[in-house]
Amino acid sequence: MPSIQTTDWLALKSRIDTLVTDPVMPRFEPGDIFTPPTDDGNPAPYLLLSDVTNTPDRVGIDPRLHIRSGTLMITVQWPIARAIEHTQLKEIAGQIAAHFPADQCMSFGPSRLRVTQDSEVMQPFVDGAVRVCVVRVFWAST
Repeated sequence: MPSIQTTDWLALKSRIDTLVTDPVMPRFEPGDIFTPPTDDGNPAPYLLLSDVTNTPDRVGIDPRLHIRSGTLMITVQWPIARAIEHTQLKEIAGQIAAHFPADQCMSFGPSRLRVTQDSEVMQPFVDGAVRVCVVRVFWAST
């Protein structure tokens, strides 16, 4: 039987797996060892996935009842060598955020998660050879 932390991740991943981006971008999960993708020999855009969990909040005196929460971060990595306007990058990130609206429910095994507020697109920035735009998805157990 998987741990609750594992089933929480799999609940999030079940929604991530239905995400369609334009352009199509490969996704890399936490802990993946990867080589940044290329397209006809040129660097290609991709998504990095991570989940930052918070300390569980205990509900009442029952030792089994806790509210788990965290922030799923989907990071668009866009190579500087590939032209894109600021508004285009924000639009791609905005479409990803729209895939995780407030009150969106996700489940896997015993995990029941809900997006607690509209997902947020952070201001894009440059890091080395890529433009980075982070989408934050706030979630909590139900």
